[in-house]
Amino acid sequence: MTSTTRDLITDLSTSHGEPGWLRERRAAAWHVYETTPAPTWSDEEWRRTDTSWVDWDGAAPAANGADPARLALPMEVSSASVLLRQRGSMVEVLYTSPEARDAGVTVVSLAAAADSDGDTVADRLGTDLAPPSAGKLQAMNAALWSGGAFVRVPEGAKLTAPIVIVIDAADQPIFPRTLVSTGAGSSADVLEWWRSSQAATPGLANGCVELFVGAGSKLSYTHVQAWGGHAGSFLTQYASVARDAELATTNVTLGGRFHKGAIAATLTGPGANVRLNGMAYLDGEQFADHHTLQDHRTTDAASDLLYVNVLDGSARSVYAGTIMVQPHAQRSNAYQQNRNLMLKRGPRADSIPRLEIMADDVRCTHGSTTSTIDPMHLYYLGSRGLGLDQARSLIVDGTFEPVLDRIPDATVRSAVRTAVRAKLHGTAAA
Repeated sequence: MTSTTRDLITDLSTSHGEPGWLRERRAAAWHVYETTPAPTWSDEEWRRTDTSWVDWDGAAPAANGADPARLALPMEVSSASVLLRQRGSMVEVLYTSPEARDAGVTVVSLAAAADSDGDTVADRLGTDLAPPSAGKLQAMNAALWSGGAFVRVPEGAKLTAPIVIVIDAADQPIFPRTLVSTGAGSSADVLEWWRSSQAATPGLANGCVELFVGAGSKLSYTHVQAWGGHAGSFLTQYASVARDAELATTNVTLGGRFHKGAIAATLTGPGANVRLNGMAYLDGEQFADHHTLQDHRTTDAASDLLYVNVLDGSARSVYAGTIMVQPHAQRSNAYQQNRNLMLKRGPRADSIPRLEIMADDVRCTHGSTTSTIDPMHLYYLGSRGLGLDQARSLIVDGTFEPVLDRIPDATVRSAVRTAVRAKLHGTAAA
């Protein structure tokens, strides 16, 4: 299987016309994958996460199969500055606005960018943020990704509409890869939407996102995971935020039976400002595990995190977040908040906040709350004429609204709100 997989990786690279350096990196990543042990219960990050369902020995590039069903887009094409869609391993840019074209914004498949914008891609793809050495999952993605998305916003460009990346998957493994780079003084919103139909669901999805936020630039990145109900998925999402830059990431977890996200932001220049947002609505037997890292490596920088989980049925969530302040990162300001709401008895939420502070002139705090719906709230809403499902929906809306308010772009915010309500109302109707 090993030699066969190596041959398949070579064939994958050749079929996409990738340059030699990328072919070599894929081979090196596969070697790291083969020599890196799979995570176990004894690893702190995986202590509460069961990965026994993953076929580590059978990992291979996704075969070219039937195209996924053409699902409706999450928003109107005219609401996006650029719309890129990946169906299986095929990538197509469906729309580019005059604004994006005039600003020189690049949104193409990552495979194409490795050739056309080779210096940028070679310098940043799987090097500083998510190298194969980061772990077995990162090495797997680095070796097996296909298609992918590359976004480059040049210096000074300011987009008024979001860049939208849609990943449509069929019933085969998928390895999405996204690289975003913003130039100095630029501004952009990026929405990435992972999804599949219930009939065609990837058994394994392992994605990686690298965000490079240039000096003085502003980037909002929203990630929606809406796989079909049988999917098991992993997400690595790492960001580097330079001097006076602003980054807001929002991770929305709705689909799949299993999802684990590793989310990190590294603040590298004074004045860097980061907001990490997350929201998950889980029901049935869904499981979601999010590990976050706010890594302060510079003086005079700020980070603020809010992750909210709503759980129904017998779902389970794990949130583990770390604020790390390096010894020289004086005057760091960091906050971390995790909130969990149980809609009934049966779900479970684990919340593990951590502080690793190695500087003495800092302000770093964290908090965590877990609760069930207050019966008095339901009684009050019922006395105002609302049925039980309506009352629960209103409470869930109110629980998620503080996270939605932190999404800068109104179009993205509306799309996410609609997706969350659709799942909630579908469950209520059942």
